[in-house]
Parts: sequence; C-alpha cells; structure tokens
Amino acid sequence: MSIYRVTPKRGKWIVIRRSDRVTVSLKPFANKTDANNLVKELEAKAAFKENKINQVKVNGIKFIDAFRDFADAKKNEHQASLGIRQTSANRYDITYRLRILKYLVGPNRIDKDVKNDENVLLSDFGNKHMKSLLMKASDAKEPYQTLVNLVKDIKYFLREANADGLNPNMSMTTFKLDKFGYTKPKDHEKKYGKDIIILDDGKIVEMLTLLKKNFGKSVDATNQFAIICMLFLFGLRASELTGLKRANVDLKNLRLNVKGVWITSEGGYLNQTKNTGSRRSIEFGKAAFDFLSQWMAYLNEHHKHSIWLFPGIKGNGPLCYKYINANVWKVYAMIGLADITCKRDGHVIINSSPLKGQPTKMFRHRLASHLIDAMNKHDILSQNQVKTIVGHTKFATTAEIYGNKLLKMTNETRNELADAKEAATHSDLLSQVISQNN
Repeated sequence: MSIYRVTPKRGKWIVIRRSDRVTVSLKPFANKTDANNLVKELEAKAAFKENKINQVKVNGIKFIDAFRDFADAKKNEHQASLGIRQTSANRYDITYRLRILKYLVGPNRIDKDVKNDENVLLSDFGNKHMKSLLMKASDAKEPYQTLVNLVKDIKYFLREANADGLNPNMSMTTFKLDKFGYTKPKDHEKKYGKDIIILDDGKIVEMLTLLKKNFGKSVDATNQFAIICMLFLFGLRASELTGLKRANVDLKNLRLNVKGVWITSEGGYLNQTKNTGSRRSIEFGKAAFDFLSQWMAYLNEHHKHSIWLFPGIKGNGPLCYKYINANVWKVYAMIGLADITCKRDGHVIINSSPLKGQPTKMFRHRLASHLIDAMNKHDILSQNQVKTIVGHTKFATTAEIYGNKLLKMTNETRNELADAKEAATHSDLLSQVISQNN
C-alpha cells in the first residue's frame, strides 16, 4: 500500500502521509501530475531507506558510507523557507569531504592496530577509530576548534543513524574531546580562540568623531558612520543590520523592530531571525533618536524610494555583508587598529589586527558585556530585558557568551572595586596586625 496520497484542497492538490494525514508537500500544486510526481519521488526515497535498513540488518554498513549518505541527505534539506540555511545544510558535507574522507581513508595511519579504517562498520566504529581519526587530523595541524566540531558532527550523525535504525555504536556519543590529551593544545588561544577585545570609551569617541567629520564626503564615508552608529547603539548581528527596513524604525514610540535578515546566499530577505529571541523590539533613548532622525532625513533626501534602512550601492536591495564587513575594517584601519590591503573588487585583506575575526562582533560583545555589568546598578536591566536587547531566547546564553568579559575601568572605578573587595573579605584584619607596635 502506498505511504502517501494526493488529495484536493481549495482547487489545488496536496500530498499527505496516509498514516497520520500530515501534509508533506511544501505548497499546494496547481497540477495533479506534479503532485503525483512528488509521491513517486517520496515513495522511491522511502523504499531506498527501507532497503538500506534491511541491508544493514543483514550485512552491516560501513561508517564512511553511512556518513556520506547522511551528509547528502542533509545537503538536500536546504530550504530557506523552512529555516534550513545553505551553510547549515552543507556543514556535514564539508565534514565528510574535508575530515572523514581525508583522515579515515588513506596511508600513514597513526595507530597500527587500527587497520582499514575506511572499512569499519558503523556498528563497530568505536573509541580506537575515533582517536585514530582525531590524531591524524591533529597531526595535519587542523585547528582544535575544527576537532571540536568534528566530534560534535559525528555525535549528531550517530544519533540520527540510531533513529533511522542503522544500528550504530552509540558509545561514541559520550566521547569527551577535552579528556583526550593527544589533541589538547597547550596554548590558551589555540584551545579557546582569540579573546574578543572590547574598545574603551576613548577609542569609541575617536572613531565616532572621525566618522562624523567625514559624513557626506563620499558614499562609503556616509555609510561607515551610519553602520558604526547602529552597531554601537544596538549591537546587532550583521545579518540583522542588512535586513532592517525603514519601517522597522519607530521614531514615535522609540523602538527598533528586528523582524528579518538579509542573506545573499539564501536569495535575499528572510522574514525570520536566527532564533525566537532574535525577533524583537529594542527601546532606544536620546542618542539613538538623534542619530536615526538624522539618518531618516538623509534617506528621504537621497534614497526616498528605497525601503531599506541601508540601501545598497547597486540594485534594489540593502548593503550586503561583504560591504559592511569591508567598511568596518576600513574604519578600524583609520584609527590604527588594523593593517589592511583593499582589493579592486572591494575585498579587504587583513594583514594584522589585535581585533578578532568578524569585525562587527566587537560592538555586540561591547554592548552585551556593558549591559550585564550594569545589571546590579540598574534594577530595570533584568535578565529578561538584557537577553531581549541582545536577541537571545534564554539569559543563560547571554551570560555564557558575554558574561565573562572584564571591561576596562577608570581609576575611580578600580579604587571602588578594590575597596569593595577588601570590605567583603575583611582585609582590614591584616591592616590591624600591621599597625600594631612591635
């Protein structure tokens, strides 16, 4: 009996699963033939999966083949409309090609007892195979974070394989990379990554003053000022910044409404955010009102027909991440925080910089860290308010990522902190002893 069937709905045709009557077609079909073709495709996939499971029960399946099939299936899941982005869909294919295939197959094995790793069955893939794979990757100078992601991907694959009835060795889902001494780096930054440097108020003022001075001199200079102001005021993700429309700015109620993102690789604007908490309204005060009022006036004069808060240089879309990324690096270079080379195509090469990775993240770390640091001083800054401003579903996420940053303090603040520490730990006991006459 067929697993799926075609049924009419509002003058069109949909495909439903017979067992639970769940609709499996993403949208109704105007043509019944197209709906029937989808049924044939789904039935063929179900038959293939059933055959694969039966094959496993009789002969077993190799770990490497099972991972390849898993990666291919994930790659085909890419559907921006359902929140499955291209980068997420391709992740396991990259792991398969650049990690599994590269280090599980081939000569120069680390462990002589682990022979023919590429032929190991999914049901037999265990501790010695995992360690051999990681040792080879480590010896090839793969970054520690790459190994972390490799283990994470294998664990996820094993859980999926188990759910599909492929009989994997589930013991590896508890494997702890940080307990495997062979791969553990001795260098702090190689293990945890480069610390995010948060600019102090002096550097921020220097940056904003320079950019305001150059405002209007060129398109880039104008956009640079606006981009930095928005990052400074709201700590937005780059995709959120590009996805802002003019309608998202509510000057009457003093709110910035973050409702979607712009991702070029996904076809442009998506009416969705990274997570539930990222879709949010952020209240703003005088500084943001002053900037946004001026910026909206500028847009009304120069881009009155564009719906975007940051209109693109060409076409009808907004500024892309590549442009934003490049121009933030140019700003850092202006104040001596980066040595860069600008290519003719607009790409920026970072020769050296004390700042880490994606340049926009510094502002996000700065905003979140300051909010967390000020929670005890301002009762209104509750956990709920802080995680909403930052765009997280849970405050625990905000605290884990941004709560361990020690911000630069003034001498007055340092003295206040030292006095508080001494009072809390009763350090005056030592002072009493020292002050006694010998």
